[in-house]
Amino acid sequence: MSAIAYSVLIPAVELWRFALRSTGTTHTAVAVMATLIYLPLHVRHVHHAAQGTRSTGAGWTVAAMAVVIIGVLPYLGTFWLGQFHALAVSVLIVLRPPWSLALFGAIVAAQTPLTIVFGHPEMAPFFTIAGALKGLPVFLLIWLVGAVRRLHAARRALADEAVARERLRIDEDLRRTVGTALESIAVQGGRAGALASLDKAAAEAELRALAQNSRRTLAEARRLIRGYQHTSLSAELDTAATLLSAAGIESRFALPDGDLSDTVDETLRSTLRAGVTRLLQDDTVRRCVIAVSRHDGRLRLEVNADTGQGCDTAASAP
Repeated sequence: MSAIAYSVLIPAVELWRFALRSTGTTHTAVAVMATLIYLPLHVRHVHHAAQGTRSTGAGWTVAAMAVVIIGVLPYLGTFWLGQFHALAVSVLIVLRPPWSLALFGAIVAAQTPLTIVFGHPEMAPFFTIAGALKGLPVFLLIWLVGAVRRLHAARRALADEAVARERLRIDEDLRRTVGTALESIAVQGGRAGALASLDKAAAEAELRALAQNSRRTLAEARRLIRGYQHTSLSAELDTAATLLSAAGIESRFALPDGDLSDTVDETLRSTLRAGVTRLLQDDTVRRCVIAVSRHDGRLRLEVNADTGQGCDTAASAP
C-alpha cells in the first residue's frame, strides 16, 4: 500500500506543479488526461511487483506509457518532464537487467538535453537529479516488498517440503513392512482357498501359516504405530531442527550429558511442538535455543527465541 500510495502521490504532485506553471487551461487539461491514461498502467506495474509477480503484457503496457508520456511532451513542454520518473520506475520494474538499467539511465539523462531544447537550460540539473531521486526510492521500496514476499513463500515451501519428506519416510516404512506382509497374507489366502477342495490337510496348514503371518503383521503394525506415537527425544529434536532450518531459523541445542534415547512423553512433545510452532509463526526470529536438562531423573525442555538481547522463553515443561 505504501508503494502504491507513493506511486500515485508523486505524479499527482507533479501534475499540480505543472498546473501552477501552465500557460493555459488547455495545457492543463491535456496534462490531466495524459496522467489519467498512464497512471493506472504504472500503478498496475507497482502492484504486481510488490506482490512478487509479473503482470500479463507488462512490456506492452510500458510501451503504452512511453507513447503517452513522450507523445504529449512537445505540446506540454519542459515542466511535463516531472512525470518521466513514472516511466523510469516502470522500466526498472518490468524489464530485466541490463536493459532496465540502461533505459532508466537513458530516461534520466535525456532530461538534460530536453530542457535545453525546450528553452529552459537552467532547469536541466533540477529535472535530471529529481528524476533519479524520485524514481529510485519507489523502486527500492517495491523491490524490498517483493523480495520479502518471495522470501516468505520460499520459507513456506521449504517447511512444506520438510513435512512432505517426513510423510514419504513414513509411507516407505509402512510399504516395506505392513504392505509387504499384507501382500503375503493375500497370496496365502488365495492358496488356501484353492487347496480347500483338493487337499484339506494342506489347506489347514496354509491357514495356520496365514494366521501366524497375520499375527506377526499385526504386531509389526502396532510396533510402528507405537514408534510414531512415542518417538525418542533425539528424533523429536532432529525433526524440530529440520523444520526450523527450512524456515531460515538457526537452531542451537543445549543438551545434557548421556544418552537421549528416552521415550518422549506427551507433555514434553507438546511443549516442543508448541515452541517450534511459535517460532515458525514469528517472522522476526532468526535464531533459537532449545535446552534440555535433567532434574530429579526427569527431563525438562525449554524453547527460547534468541532476540539478540537475551532469550525470550517460548515454552517449557517438565
